[in-house]
Amino acid sequence: MDLKLTLYGLDLEEAETFAKAGKVPAYRGRQLLEWLYKKHIASLEEAVNLPREFRDSLSAHYDLAGLSFDEAGRLTGLESTKFLFKTRDGHLLESVLIVQKDRKTVCVSTQLGCKIGCPFCASGQGKFIRNLTAGEIIEQVVWIEKQIKVRVTNVVFMGMGEPLDNFEATMKTLKILQAVWGLEIGARHITVSTAGLTPKIVEFVSRSEGRVRLSISLHSSNDETRNELVPINRKYSLKELMETLKKIHRDLKREITFEYTLIPGVNDSNKEAAGLVRLAKTLDTKVNLIPCNPIRESQFKSPTPEIMEHFRSVLLKQGIRATIRQTAGRDIRAACGQLRLDKLQ
Repeated sequence: MDLKLTLYGLDLEEAETFAKAGKVPAYRGRQLLEWLYKKHIASLEEAVNLPREFRDSLSAHYDLAGLSFDEAGRLTGLESTKFLFKTRDGHLLESVLIVQKDRKTVCVSTQLGCKIGCPFCASGQGKFIRNLTAGEIIEQVVWIEKQIKVRVTNVVFMGMGEPLDNFEATMKTLKILQAVWGLEIGARHITVSTAGLTPKIVEFVSRSEGRVRLSISLHSSNDETRNELVPINRKYSLKELMETLKKIHRDLKREITFEYTLIPGVNDSNKEAAGLVRLAKTLDTKVNLIPCNPIRESQFKSPTPEIMEHFRSVLLKQGIRATIRQTAGRDIRAACGQLRLDKLQ
């Protein structure tokens, strides 16, 4: 399907260049971005201060948006809502809004499916289709912000897909999120999570100047188990990953977070905890413990609260900052990627 580019996803340079090509002043490009990222228009007809000729030219060359809303579900027990969107070429993707006091966090997807193939994650169970465009990623935030009628305060790249495997679109989205002509979300309120694409981590930190938060999906403290849980580890080993993270931590003095999904009988042993302590101390790293959210396509189970607390206590006793992330929505099969996966079956 031959699709036009979308207006959502334009940056300031692109918008001003198109304005000048359309024989209107460059400032019209900035006005267009205000309608997109500040006022969240659903139609160019709403952009009333743009000349009619300019709007007609935009319509001829661009679609306004790349996503349409498909479904939403409240995650029972927590102030979270999962949104299902449909792309113009007919595929489904998910985003989540998490509300905690004054914090409104949107968890965005960056790919349709995922190449990494972690066996406990629903995102990687379906077929990988394609990368999302920067427009499709930013629209998730824009659309949700428009629905809740208040500003989104935080964005995490922890939805479907591996953000650093869709590198340029991720970097462009980060630019739009932070820019004064964009959504004006501070870099320290944005987190990018990666399974460990080592070369791209270095490039990401360099291009983001170390300002955007970095989170590593670790899930095991040894190569043997991590090879099974995070298959990219077979290409970029735990040793290589840690050497890269040490350099980043030493040079930029930026905090790195470990995400650790706890799976009973797989990575919840005292030996794993001791290994995690060793890795975390090397980087003065915070650890987010995540109870495995069972999916139909996997035999992995969810840990009991007692297992979670015991594992956390081992970390705390060794001086590691460790928190337990509460998961939500198991009753509506809301593990990351699950709502999409169910719709595809």
